[in-house]
Amino acid sequence: MPGSMKADFHLSRRELIQKAGLTLGFIPPALGLFLDPRNAAADPFQGARKDRTSLRELLMEMDAKGHQFWSVPWKDGEFLHFMVKATGSRHLLEMGTSHGFSAIWMALALEETDGRLVTIEIDSERIKLARHNIGRAGLSHRVTLVKGDGHAEIPKLHGPFDFIFLDADKGKEIDYFKKLYPQKLQLGGILTIHNAISQARSLKPYLEMIQKHPDFDTVILSATMDDGLCLSYRRRAS
Repeated sequence: MPGSMKADFHLSRRELIQKAGLTLGFIPPALGLFLDPRNAAADPFQGARKDRTSLRELLMEMDAKGHQFWSVPWKDGEFLHFMVKATGSRHLLEMGTSHGFSAIWMALALEETDGRLVTIEIDSERIKLARHNIGRAGLSHRVTLVKGDGHAEIPKLHGPFDFIFLDADKGKEIDYFKKLYPQKLQLGGILTIHNAISQARSLKPYLEMIQKHPDFDTVILSATMDDGLCLSYRRRAS
């Protein structure tokens, strides 16, 4: 990709983050970005190999069990799907696969951007269930599942990644960050942390650090007015 085109693409990502809010912002559901899963007009499944009805039924089934697996709510999954497509991300990393709900949302976006997701989970039973669910969604070709402790597995990964989603081991985000940055997160990439509002106390050291970091633009958004997502755009090299 020519240098000017690459710079423009990075700028568009930065503008996407900046226009979402300054340091703290909220996206109200009224904007129409996040749609009720039962609304027939909400169709994020265009281009998927699996038929839309089967995908919707699978995701609704998983969403109903989400509290058992500490997975993201539907609207946050839809937001991750939107962000991957809006930024054209192709090299994704997820920490905390659980039963595969967020992985499926992001992998559906990768059907459009033609990318791949690496997702890491420490629990053996959950990673088996995630593999099963991702297979049911027809997305196994987009996802590589890694069983292990993320703190130990990150250094083994081939990066860099252009979109990283952390939703595991709350309170240990700074250690993850030190292992990911700068080698594993490319310039122009986005690092996203879940529960930035609902678990703000546990995440406080990380949130204070990243909002002051000179290499990142950071916003905190909410699709549910509860959980919260912290998005950090890497705007320059260290």
